[in-house]
Amino acid sequence: MATELTPCGALFETMKRYGGISHKDLARLLLSGRPLADGKSPLSRCDDRTWVSRFIVHAPVGSLQDRYFCDWGVAALRVSARLRSRDGKGLSAEEALSLVTNQGGALMEQALRECHQDLALYRNVLERLARGAGYSVEERSELAMVLFVAAGCSANVKRACAYVLDYVKTVHGGRLETVPAAVMDSERPDAPSADPREQAQALGLLRMVGGLVSGGLHWVQPLSDGVEIGALALGPDDINDVEPDVSGHHLRIWCNEAGRWCVRGLGSSNGTVLISGEDGSETVVEPARGGASACAEPVEVHAGDELVLAGSTRFMLIEGMPESWE
Repeated sequence: MATELTPCGALFETMKRYGGISHKDLARLLLSGRPLADGKSPLSRCDDRTWVSRFIVHAPVGSLQDRYFCDWGVAALRVSARLRSRDGKGLSAEEALSLVTNQGGALMEQALRECHQDLALYRNVLERLARGAGYSVEERSELAMVLFVAAGCSANVKRACAYVLDYVKTVHGGRLETVPAAVMDSERPDAPSADPREQAQALGLLRMVGGLVSGGLHWVQPLSDGVEIGALALGPDDINDVEPDVSGHHLRIWCNEAGRWCVRGLGSSNGTVLISGEDGSETVVEPARGGASACAEPVEVHAGDELVLAGSTRFMLIEGMPESWE
């Protein structure tokens, strides 16, 4: 079953996917050697994959305790050193900075958004750390990593930002400088790249029965992996509010890298049709008894369109911003 992405999970996934650091090795860099109530320290449990996965990597926001981790600044320095020293694949300061601001940045922002944190504050501080005047690229890489680790370990943007501001003052004896107005994103290779999905509106699916609205809106986040629609869809954001003739795993909907919403059939028995909200024309997303068509090209969808699954289950598509994200 899919698990909710948390800031700590984003930290571990980023370092594994883009930094080549396994969950166990990262746990050794982050966890505290101070004993807990049972006399064992979090660090001593690093070889216990189940414990690390359950109580650290995939722990629900709010259940992680500060005492599980060593000092965030120390942890960040350890992580940076490990990234530089990978056998034959060590990252430069520029590459480590890009890891935090680009690839891992989108993942961390998605996780922070899902736990309703202040993304504007996080981005403001990260921008100044990554692009502000007065620091070398090595120092900017270090400071950005401190923020990234602090956000992942605490799942609290205000605490993480307060920590890194104090770190800048006590360790580097300075303060964050405003990014110069003349510096453009396109001219700075170490600046965060714009992800078109960040500009996309959330997509809402509204179940329609007999021309009337049935149930609440199902929101899909642009930066998420999308959702599955089906009678047996069990993911936390998946949709199983369907009629019995809809397949267990019928359809997938997601926002692609260009920031456009797409759907694809998953080999359903009774197929899916897209009805254009612009002119009423119909497009077969997947024919009945599709089977092999699960590998067909995705079909782009827009607000106002309708998806008809198995001829019986109809969803109207809308765009907007869920109140819980504001």
